[in-house]
Amino acid sequence: MPQDIPPWEDMDPATGPSSPAPATSPAIRPLPVREGVAPSPTSRVDALKRPEAPLQATPEGDFWADTVGQLMAADAISALVRELALQSQLLTRSKGQWLLRIERESLNMPSTRDRLQTALQAAGHSVSLVVELGAVVDSPAKRLAVAAAAKMVAAEALIQNDPLVQAMVRDFGARIVPGSIQPL
Repeated sequence: MPQDIPPWEDMDPATGPSSPAPATSPAIRPLPVREGVAPSPTSRVDALKRPEAPLQATPEGDFWADTVGQLMAADAISALVRELALQSQLLTRSKGQWLLRIERESLNMPSTRDRLQTALQAAGHSVSLVVELGAVVDSPAKRLAVAAAAKMVAAEALIQNDPLVQAMVRDFGARIVPGSIQPL
């Protein structure tokens, strides 16, 4: 057995030791090739994408957005509890019970719901929370997204209408890079 070849490389499991293949002709094995397949319209990724419902402000939504804002400002909620509060819609408020609606079932965990209920009680709202799944049309997160989009449009308009920027574009061929404008 040659010294430069490890003993396991010249072994054929069926017949035992064999002579090594000549160094000039390496063994070529065909590999299966998988042709690119276009994703089907019912793929898992497409099924997970849901069309986003536009914001439809409601009186209960005004109250809920203010309440969640106060809880966040006081650092009374964080992590999943904050996400539950931000992404939920307050549908009804009765004497001792509030009905929230969320789109994602992963936020509807009993521990998360209990921690939000505890934070609300500490803020003076002694209620029990009931959470249902469904389409959300008015949530604090949607309101924050609409406000951020409005700030972005205002910032872009401010830059586009600035006389100095217009002169630089006109005289020097400058351009505004898309995505480079950030509102303050």
